[in-house]
Amino acid sequence: MKNNPFLLLAWLTLVLAVGGCASRVPEASPTAAVKQVTTVGGMDDLLAYHRSLKRLSQQELARELQALNGRQGGAMLAMEKALVLGLTHDTTDLARAQVQLGNVLNANDSDAVALKPLAELLVTNYAEMRRLAESADKTSQQSRESQRRLDQLSEKLEALKNIERTLPGQPK
Repeated sequence: MKNNPFLLLAWLTLVLAVGGCASRVPEASPTAAVKQVTTVGGMDDLLAYHRSLKRLSQQELARELQALNGRQGGAMLAMEKALVLGLTHDTTDLARAQVQLGNVLNANDSDAVALKPLAELLVTNYAEMRRLAESADKTSQQSRESQRRLDQLSEKLEALKNIERTLPGQPK
């Protein structure tokens, strides 16, 4: 064994490999700082339901809402209604969605308690959506009003130009 360089090299490699493994400090994985999120209380079902709702047209959403309104249920049904209402992007529907979410936030049963974090997130999101929609409506109304005034002023200017052209002694 002392005269065989291959055995000596194999032995040295084995010693270095074992020594390297023993002294190596495990590196922190990049996901170690990220908190793993697990869903409870039907949140997976709600998220899947929301994904399926996003593919529906406004008419299909209205039919889905009618079907939900015909059912009896607790916090899960209220969350489903809120998700449907939130996708219509109508300010009155967003207000109705916030009412549904408020019902979940005020309930104390185990289903509602598990859904409260999602309900809080959606309430905040829908409030912001309502604020933005109302702001857009106000801006749109101001734009229409400005356009109406601009049209009126243009008509007055044209009328003044016509009067000026009809005055005697004015070059044409």
